[in-house]
Amino acid sequence: MNIRFRSLRAIIICLLMAAIVQGCKENTILNSKISPAGNQVGVYSVSLPCITHTYYDDSTITSTNIGGLAVYQGVGVYNDPFFGTMTGSTYFQVIPTDFGPAILAAADSNVIDSAVLILPYSGFTYGDTVNESTTQTYQAFYMLDTMGLNSIYYNYSTKPIDINHPLSDPTTINVYHLRDSVGLHPNVLPQNYPGLRIKLKLPAITKLLLNAQAATTSTNPSQDFLNNFNGICVRVADSRHSATAIPYFQLDGSSIYSQAGILVYYHVSNVVGDTGLIEPYYFNTGFCAHFNNITKSFNHSPVNALLHSTAANDSIIALQNQPGASFDVVVPGIKSLPKGVINKAELRFSVLSYSNPNGALLPERLYPLGIGNGIYPTGISEGLAYTLSDRYPLTSVTPLIVMDGYLHPVSYTDSITHTTTTIQTFTMDLPREVINSIAAGNDVLHLHINGTEDFYGAFHLVAAGGSYGNSNTNDTLYRPKLFVVYSKL
Repeated sequence: MNIRFRSLRAIIICLLMAAIVQGCKENTILNSKISPAGNQVGVYSVSLPCITHTYYDDSTITSTNIGGLAVYQGVGVYNDPFFGTMTGSTYFQVIPTDFGPAILAAADSNVIDSAVLILPYSGFTYGDTVNESTTQTYQAFYMLDTMGLNSIYYNYSTKPIDINHPLSDPTTINVYHLRDSVGLHPNVLPQNYPGLRIKLKLPAITKLLLNAQAATTSTNPSQDFLNNFNGICVRVADSRHSATAIPYFQLDGSSIYSQAGILVYYHVSNVVGDTGLIEPYYFNTGFCAHFNNITKSFNHSPVNALLHSTAANDSIIALQNQPGASFDVVVPGIKSLPKGVINKAELRFSVLSYSNPNGALLPERLYPLGIGNGIYPTGISEGLAYTLSDRYPLTSVTPLIVMDGYLHPVSYTDSITHTTTTIQTFTMDLPREVINSIAAGNDVLHLHINGTEDFYGAFHLVAAGGSYGNSNTNDTLYRPKLFVVYSKL
């Protein structure tokens, strides 16, 4: 019932957002050169320039467990031509569906055939999704330390593993064909569960599971089991071998066959028809902890120059989902905005043409945070991040819809040549924050712009920075700006 509610909630939110985005696909405005200074209807526009840099955000919670949000984990090694190498490993716990006598310890008539670790494919791969020969090589290990369901783990978190006694041999899979439907067992289920399957070493895994299940004797069998079976780590067998794509897996699903876990296959000897039986140990969001370890290496990649730039205002900026490169944006001149009614305050970032090499996907959405300057907002220390006014109330998704953050085609029309330039642009609407800043007498807004945290560390965005282009050309249209539309009282 809980799983169904979470799925319904996620679907409703996605449909609502999709409907609104579909209705706002294109923003057509006027170039600032022809802002309606003499507009008879009293509506005016002005653009404030931005000072931009790229910084690295390396503190992302990857153990999020919120109803309605799927648990995605990136596992593998991927080399992005601009952002460098990303390595992902997943750590998670499992519990049995039945805490009664385990088939592992049952009568001799139960014969264990095999054990398979399953990571269901999420449907998303970061990188080259066209190459049909891309491979990753994985290996499963037992964790030597436990996890806590309510504990917070970050992208840099890790746990010791039994490296000397791996639960599986290295298993090479074809990334492209992860999307193919594969049956869990020809005699049991239809072939409609795409994902990663790693054959486990029977003596090692059955001993661990048997010991844990034998300890479930109290009134809290789930916790007893987790106290005696720490969890599993799945990672690449050799991090020195990178690929052109990294897949993301979904730990939670609608059934034990679409959730991460271990399936133990067995049969009953000398009993006709008792073949292809399954004992599942699965990831359950109500009891099991998890986190995604994500590390990145970029010292020899183009993004490294941006991260260490000393320019007053960079010409290009870069961004990925967290953890990864993000935008640092300063918008001066808030006090120069005329007194009146703010109808729109839209922050814009233009995508450069080389932002998606080899089919690398742009982020689905950008999200802004404020950075305090010690005076504004009141009570926020200098350098401390805060939630922008436009995001409240936090308990509602409506502010997120209004804030936007998605990609749109934005058109600029020149008043002299009457030519129109259309640029793919991420837009974020922040009118309440601008209004509050004006009311407080604050002249500078400092913002951090990040990707989302659904697919950790993924996506590839290179955008125009505050000094991009030649002032004598239309290239300056690509520069980030705070576009404000206001009405005079």
